[in-house]
Amino acid sequence: MHIARYILLLGLAFVIQTTWLDFFSVSNLKPDLVLLIITIVALREGPILATLLGFAIGLLQDAYAPADFGLNALLKCTAGFAVGHGRSRVVSDNVQVQVALIFFTVLLHDLLFYAITSAISLFDVPYFWMRYGLGRAVYTGLVGAFAYVLFPLRQHLIRS
Repeated sequence: MHIARYILLLGLAFVIQTTWLDFFSVSNLKPDLVLLIITIVALREGPILATLLGFAIGLLQDAYAPADFGLNALLKCTAGFAVGHGRSRVVSDNVQVQVALIFFTVLLHDLLFYAITSAISLFDVPYFWMRYGLGRAVYTGLVGAFAYVLFPLRQHLIRS
């Protein structure tokens, strides 16, 4: 049943990211909700489920914007596998560690995306990474920290 919940959560994140997130952009920066959910799934469930869900949602993102078809699927499943595989090597119960993992996952994802995409030249990769990648990583990390504060609060309110 938890797999269906993750699929619905990823679908909701995709819909929000492609429609309403423009209202929450700060200096043309938007958090990557899909990668945030993939990272959370990888930390909770491990590399297999995160890799499969990352590939599926990445393929959906590629179908939505097919300029570099397959790039999002490759990067999302790689991120899910890497975080899921590395979760046993870090204290993944600590909220600060989880937020740091979200930050570095988005930062590395964006670096690889800018380096591989055909939309920009390799000469412009450092500029795009510093201008957009760093800001998206900070913004996504803050959203992740907010989510980690809200979920236990929700559980506490439900039990009361």
